Amino acid sequence: MLARRVHAIMAAGLENPELLARWQQKPDLLRAYGVDPAAFDLDAIRKFAGLSAKVKHNGLRSELPLTFHFLNVSGLEIEIFGAYALHKARAGTRYAPTTGERIVELVDFLRDWLDFGKREHSQLWDLIRHETALAQLQKLTPSSKKCRVPHIVGEIILHEMKSDPRVIGKLLREKSFDHERVPRCVTRLGYWNAGDPDEISIIDLDELGFNLLSLVDGKRSLTDFNRLLGRGISKKLNDAFAELASVGVISLGGPLPRSFN
Repeated sequence: MLARRVHAIMAAGLENPELLARWQQKPDLLRAYGVDPAAFDLDAIRKFAGLSAKVKHNGLRSELPLTFHFLNVSGLEIEIFGAYALHKARAGTRYAPTTGERIVELVDFLRDWLDFGKREHSQLWDLIRHETALAQLQKLTPSSKKCRVPHIVGEIILHEMKSDPRVIGKLLREKSFDHERVPRCVTRLGYWNAGDPDEISIIDLDELGFNLLSLVDGKRSLTDFNRLLGRGISKKLNDAFAELASVGVISLGGPLPRSFN
């Protein structure tokens, strides 16, 4: 094989990872380029394409440090970024120009690509949503709209997870990491910023509190909530709102925020 021909094929595969997938499925296609498929390591090129995609996302590390550390120690980074590079090639789109937009695109990809039946995939999903929520709130400013119904003070992001990302973060700071040490448990967290981006609270929520906060939109009244959730829940509803109000997360007046789920 001519060296320049091999280099040209490698460059084409790195530029468009979909070609790599096509050549792996039909190796004989390489013969049209005068290349012996048996002498060409497509898997190695695919991994290099994943490494290239990972490098292009190094700017995300400052906002997602634990996520990138998790990808490294779990051995998932090349597999995920290789699949992501192939996904972008098939979609015919480029990576977003800003860090914030790249985070959104990566999270959207992972939502569809991850297998939540796998422990490490589920933990990664919990962890990246955890760090993304914190990053979002640090950039948000409170709204100035008013309303007369229950509303959230400041900004809140809600996530229901299969593990506690705070536990994953703690274990990642140790010398070695073992997925099995992360307990599997439903964890409902509210990432809350009352108005100061430097003061972010993480609130543990029960199922009712989590669902109520996900429905608070500055438009529904207490009557609407009772009608929506059914008869007989009035006392539980009032108690739940009272508890959330005691923390300061909701109020019956003041700024109307946005809620992110």
